[in-house]
Formats: sequence, C-alpha cells, structure tokens
Amino acid sequence: MRAVPHPAMTASILLRSDFLQRPHPLLARWCAFWVVAVAASVPLGSATSNVLGGCLLVTLLAAGGYADHWRRWRAHPFALATLILFAVIFLGVSYSNAPFDEIRRSLTKYSRLLYAPIAIAFLTDEKWRRRALLAWIAAMLLTLALSYLHALWAFPLARATREHEQGDHYIFKHHITQNVMMSVFAVAAFAEAWRLRIAALAAGNHAALTRRFWFWIAVAVAAAINVLFFVLGRAGYLTLLVNLIMVALVAFIAARDRRLMLVAASFVTVAALAAAESDSVQQRLHVAISEVESSQERGITTSIGQRLEYASKSIDLIRERPVLGWGTGSYAMEYCRIAKSPEWCKLGAYNPHNQFLFFAVQFGLLGLVALVAWLITAGLAIRRLPLPEKMLGFALLATLVVHSLLDSPLYIVTEGTWYPLMLGILAAGAYERPTGPLQADSNASARASTSSTDGHSG
Repeated sequence: MRAVPHPAMTASILLRSDFLQRPHPLLARWCAFWVVAVAASVPLGSATSNVLGGCLLVTLLAAGGYADHWRRWRAHPFALATLILFAVIFLGVSYSNAPFDEIRRSLTKYSRLLYAPIAIAFLTDEKWRRRALLAWIAAMLLTLALSYLHALWAFPLARATREHEQGDHYIFKHHITQNVMMSVFAVAAFAEAWRLRIAALAAGNHAALTRRFWFWIAVAVAAAINVLFFVLGRAGYLTLLVNLIMVALVAFIAARDRRLMLVAASFVTVAALAAAESDSVQQRLHVAISEVESSQERGITTSIGQRLEYASKSIDLIRERPVLGWGTGSYAMEYCRIAKSPEWCKLGAYNPHNQFLFFAVQFGLLGLVALVAWLITAGLAIRRLPLPEKMLGFALLATLVVHSLLDSPLYIVTEGTWYPLMLGILAAGAYERPTGPLQADSNASARASTSSTDGHSG
C-alpha cells in the first residue's frame, strides 16, 4: 500500500472535477484497509476499533465518489435495507421527548449499522473481502489461544483476571461477548476447513491442503470446547448449538454433500454430549430453569426474572404507541415512568435485553418491520454466497437473531460494530458488482478467471 498522500496532493483530490462521481482509487484502497483493520480490532478492544472507525470515516469523506456508492447501494438490497433502518432511527429523533444526551447516545451507537454499506461500497474486490475475514479470524485465533493459556496462568492482561472471575477465561471482552463470537468462530474455522477440502479435491488431494484442513477442524473443535468448558455464559451455549444446527441445515439444503452432512451431524452430536458432561453448562441451565420458576417471587434478584419484567413493561409501552413508538433514545425515560419502583428503574433503564422489543418501543411497528426486513435481506444476500461463506453467514445471522432475543446487541459497542461489519463483509460479494476503484488493482489473470463469477467469492 502506498504512503498517505502529501497535503498538496490531498487538495487536488478534494478539488477534482469528478469528486462526487468517483472515489479516488488511492483513498478507496485506504478505506478498504481501514475496514480490514476494524475487523481485526473488534474482538480485541472497543477503543482501538473506535479510533480505526474514525480513520475510516475521515478517509471515506475525503475519497468522494458518493454517486458511485449510491448506485452500488441502490442495487444491493441489504445495503438499501441498512440505510432505511438507519433512516427510521433518524426519523425517530423528530418526535422523541428524550433528553438530548440519550438521543445522541442512540444515534452514535446505531450509526455503527453503517459499517455494512461501507463494507459493501469498498470491498468490491474479493481479495479485500478475504483479507477482512482473515483479519477477524486471526484476532479470534489469538483470543482462543490466550483463553487456553489463561486456564494455566491467570496473566494480568486478561479481563477475567482484572475482574477476579475464578474459573472463567475470557480475555479482551465480557464473557458473553467472547462466547458468542467464539461460537461463530467455530463455524468460521469449519468453513475454512471445508474450503480447503474443496481445494484439495481440485488439486488431487494435495497433502499440504489436507494438513491445513485438519488444522482448521482442530481449531473448530477447540473453539467449541472453549465455549462449553472454559468461558461461562448461557448465551454462548445457545448460540453454539444454533450455529452447529445451521451448519447441518446448510449442508443438507444447500450442499447436499453426504460427507459434509456426516461431519456436521457429528459436530452437533459431539457438542451435545460435551454439553451434557460440562458441569458449568448443567449448572447454568439449572439456574436458568430455577429463575424461570421463581421469577414472580425473586424477579429483581434473577437475570431471567429481570428480563421478564422488562419485556412486560416494554409491551405496555408498545401498546400505548404501536405505530411509531416513543422516539429515538426514549426507552429509559418511558420505562422509568411505568417501572414498579426506583430500584426497577435503575436496573432496567439501559435496555430491555431484547433488540426487537427495544426497537418496537422506540420506533413502533415501523421500526420492527425495518429491523426484520434488514435481517431478511441479509439472509437473501447470504444465500448467494459460495458454500463456506454461506455456512459462516447463516451462522452469524442466526447468532444475531438469538442474541437479539436475549439482549440488545446492536446497542452494545462491540456487538453493534461486529454484526453489521461482518454481514457487510460477507454481503459485499453477494451481488454482481460494477467496476469499482479497487478492481483496477486486479491483475489480468484474475479478471479472466472463470473459477468464480462477479460478485461471488471464488
């Protein structure tokens, strides 16, 4: 990658006649680089990803080419659905009575949805999409290795050490965040293995490819074991199970590959048996059942009891304003207005721990429809991907749906960056793409290749 342009060159970039029509090729490549950097940083630290996201925003504005981006987004249903979803959130500002700080906080958090169309705009070249995906995979490999190391040595860097959590081995993020990401990473590692299997068959069972295949199978197993035995959190157990089922469904419906179906079914079986033998899984499930049974008596002291109360009050608020809701950033104020007590207000004012209810309270039926449409268009884009990306994409989407039933992940900094960014990286290869600034770097042999069609990862 070339150096950052000289100030005089920057002025010429901003003053060029086609500034609005076409992004500058050098700055477009820098935008792609920042997307890759954010993908690598998301599992490691919010501060780093926020700084890199700022660099991406500044470079994007300087690169220009907004007309070109709009043409691409208009032809891409998932990008268009993301812009509509954010427009609904922005519309909610006009009728919200929430304090300015709450409105600003909501807009800041939900602006991370725009990572999806940004990735779609700049990752027009399959090489850059691959780099972004591998950047996230590399960060998760580091997290996985350090999590196992932490089981032997509680080093000070780990967040579990700093928070004095005995028997829990999360590293950079909260244990729920690491578990949810790790459950998707298990599928990503399996998808990498299957990509190499396809390549090995094409190469006549190349020994090096076969060895790498088994390496990624081992990584997938290690990631699943990490979720089940090394990091506490019911959300991770549930998303891992759902992800393994999604791999089996993709194998059955999309691939109709008997070996893939057999391997996927074996993974589900082994994971289920491992979960049955895991003391931490059994303990957390027993606690969940107990919390459900005693939610009326012990509501404020249990996680599930709290969630049931938040859901009940959210439904009451939705009934009062079902069409447009109460506006952007309004949840805290309106929830506290009808909360049972000041204690419940303090406990539940952040969010109802359910993304669908959170949207419905603030944006009514309009917001809920926009959110569901966003998820559906993401699924339609993923359907068009090659098999390895399809497995990963549907696992990611299923994880987002399950996570949204348990929390409000799009309102959390890390998850709110990760889900739109990863969906955008994958969806960028789903539709036939016009010639973009990054494609100019592709060599003639890549352009002439018939191993993949435009808009699909090979």
